[in-house]
Amino acid sequence: MKPFKIFLRYWFAITSVLSFMAGWIILAHSPKPVQPTKANNDIAPLPTLPPIQTFGNDNNNNAFGFFSNNNVQTNSQSGLGFPRMRTGGS
Repeated sequence: MKPFKIFLRYWFAITSVLSFMAGWIILAHSPKPVQPTKANNDIAPLPTLPPIQTFGNDNNNNAFGFFSNNNVQTNSQSGLGFPRMRTGGS
């Protein structure tokens, strides 16, 4: 059994090296990508995009559409009696 394991290890090592070298040779001899011979200036530039519309002229809205409301009460201030949930993360 021991000579078979030694033979198998050498067989894997030799075939791995030969396969790597064959792949390298095939890659080196593959056709190269075609390079353009002249600059193609016939392509028109892309049109510009219209500006982003906001959700209105409200003072609580900003350009990203997020709303800030400073009148929101927390659970402890609203009188529900439940403490505010905290995660303890950083």
